[in-house]
Amino acid sequence: MSILNVKERISGYINHEILLKVKRLWINYIFPQRRLLILSIVFMVMFGALEALSVNLLKPIFDELFIAKKKETLTWIAIQVIVIFAAKCIACYMQSVGMTKIGINFTKKIQDDLYDRIIIQDLEFFRKNSSGNLLVYFMGDLNAIRDAVLRGITTAVKDAFSAIFLVALMFWKSFDMAVVVFVLFPLVFYPIVYFGEKIKKIFSKQQSSFSNLYSLLTQSFQGIKIVKSYNIEKVESQKIRDSAAEIANIQIKMAKNSNILSPLMEFFGGVTIAASLIYGGYRIMHGYLTIGDFMVFLLAIVSSYKPLKSLANFGSYIQIGVAAVDRVFTIMDQNPKIVDKPNAKVFKATHGVINIVNVKFGYVPGIEVLHGINLGVNKGEKVAFVGAAGSGKSTLINLILRFYDVEEGSIKIDGDDVRDLRIRSLRDNVAFVSQEVVLFNDTIKNNILVGRPNATNDEIIEASRKASIHNFIINQKEGYDTIVGEGGSNLSGGQKQMISIARAMLKNAPILLLDEATSSLDSISEKIVQEGLEVLMKDRTSIVVAHRLSTIISSDRIYVFESGNIVESGTHKELLDLNGYYTNLYNIQFIQD
Repeated sequence: MSILNVKERISGYINHEILLKVKRLWINYIFPQRRLLILSIVFMVMFGALEALSVNLLKPIFDELFIAKKKETLTWIAIQVIVIFAAKCIACYMQSVGMTKIGINFTKKIQDDLYDRIIIQDLEFFRKNSSGNLLVYFMGDLNAIRDAVLRGITTAVKDAFSAIFLVALMFWKSFDMAVVVFVLFPLVFYPIVYFGEKIKKIFSKQQSSFSNLYSLLTQSFQGIKIVKSYNIEKVESQKIRDSAAEIANIQIKMAKNSNILSPLMEFFGGVTIAASLIYGGYRIMHGYLTIGDFMVFLLAIVSSYKPLKSLANFGSYIQIGVAAVDRVFTIMDQNPKIVDKPNAKVFKATHGVINIVNVKFGYVPGIEVLHGINLGVNKGEKVAFVGAAGSGKSTLINLILRFYDVEEGSIKIDGDDVRDLRIRSLRDNVAFVSQEVVLFNDTIKNNILVGRPNATNDEIIEASRKASIHNFIINQKEGYDTIVGEGGSNLSGGQKQMISIARAMLKNAPILLLDEATSSLDSISEKIVQEGLEVLMKDRTSIVVAHRLSTIISSDRIYVFESGNIVESGTHKELLDLNGYYTNLYNIQFIQD
C-alpha cells in the first residue's frame, strides 16, 4: 500500500468534523487541568529516561563484575540500582495518580455538561431517544473517552519516551545493529491503520446494540406487571437473549480485530531478537562489541517491547475514543426546538385568560392530531375537555404548557402568545397534574416539594391534607421522610396520584391543568380529592381533562373532542339538551351502570 493510500485511510475515519470535536474535548475538558497534566508528563518522561538508565546498568554488571571481576564496583552498582528503581517507582506512581485525577475530573465535567444539555431538550427529543440510548452515552461512551484519553496520553508520552530512550540506547551501543532491528518497523504501520478503521466501525455498532439492550431491560422492568399478568416472561427473556447474543457477536469481532496487533508484535519481536542474536554474536566473536554492550542492547529490545506494543495498539483505543467523542458531542450539540425568543418576556398571569385560535398540530409531519381548534377560557373559569382516548385533549394541554409548538394558529394567555413568553415563567404560572404520575425515588416530602422547593413544612402538610394524603403519610414509619421507591413502587396508584395532586396544590399557581388527575382514585378518595380540587380551583383558571364525567358536571363550560375536532361545547345541561355526542358519553357512564 502506498503512503498516499494510507493518508486517505486516515483522513477517511478522522475527518475534519471529528477533529474539531477532539479539539473541543481538549480545550474544554483536558487543557483546564494543564498544570496537573504537565506534572504528570514530566514524571512520564522521567520514567522513560530511568527505564533506559536501568537497562544500561547491565554493561558495568557484565563487563566490570562478571568479566573483569572488579569487586570495588559492586557496592556502587548496587546503590545505582536501588536509586534508579526507587525513582522509577515514584515517577510511575505520581504520573498514574495525576492521570487518574485528570480522567475523573474531565469525565465528571463532561457528564455534568451532557446531562445539562439533555435535560433542556424538548419532548420531541425524548420521543426519538429512548432512555436506554441515553444511558449508553453516560455509561459506555464516557468510559470509552476517559480510557482513550488516559491511555492515549500515557502511550503518547510515557510509552513513547520509554521507547525513544531505549531505541536511542540501542543506537548508542551499536548503530548498525539498531538499523538491522528497525528495518522491519514500517511493515507494522499498515495493520495498525487497517484494524483501527475496522475497530471504530465495530465500536459504533456495539454502542447501538448496548442502547437496544438497555431499552429492552428498562421496558421489561418498568412493565413488570404486564409481563407477569400476561405470562410473557419467556417472550421478554428471548428478546434479552437475542440482544445479548448480538452484543456478544459484535464483541467477538471487536476482540478479533483489537487483539490481532499483539500477536503481530510478538512475531516481529521474535524476529528482531533472533536477528540481534545472530548479528550480535558475530560482532562479539570478532571483537567489535563487548558482552556488556550486547546484553544492554538485547535487554533494550526486550524492554522496548511493552511500550512499542502499546504504541502499536494506540490506534485501536484511540479510534474507540474518537467514535465515542463523536457520539457524545453530536448529542450535546443538538439544540431544543422549543426555546425562548431573543426578546421573550417574563410572564406573570394577571387574569389567566386563555384563548386558543385555529390551532393545528401533529406529532409526525403530515399527520394532524388537532384540526383548527378554537376555544376560550375566562378568568377563574373551570373548563373541561372530554372525549374518547386519542381525540386530542391531552395534546392541547401539552401545547398550552409549550411542550410542543403549534403548527398553525396561536395560544394566548392574557393576550400574550405563549411563544413570546419565557418558558420558565410560563410554566411557573401553571400547575400541572398528568395522567402519567411521575414520582422520584426520594422521600414523600421531597416529591411534594417539587411543586415549590422553598415551601415550609406547614405548607407541605396543608397541601397534603387537601389532597387527602396526609393521614396516610403520618401513619408511615418514617412519615414524610418515607421513600416512595422507583417510580413510586412502594405506593398504590391512588396514593401516587394524591401525592402528585398535593404537589400541584403546593405550587398554588394561577392556572391549573388537570389531565385525568383523579383517574387512579377509588370513588371515595375521588370525592374527597375532588372537594379539595374545587377549593383549589376557586378564582383560578382551570382546565380539566376528564374521563369520568361526574368530576366535571359543575364546569362552567365543557368542550367535547372527537378525532382532533371540537364537536360540541356548553354547560353540562346544555350539552345534554343537544342529545348528541356528549349525551351518548353520559348515557354510557351513568344510565347503563
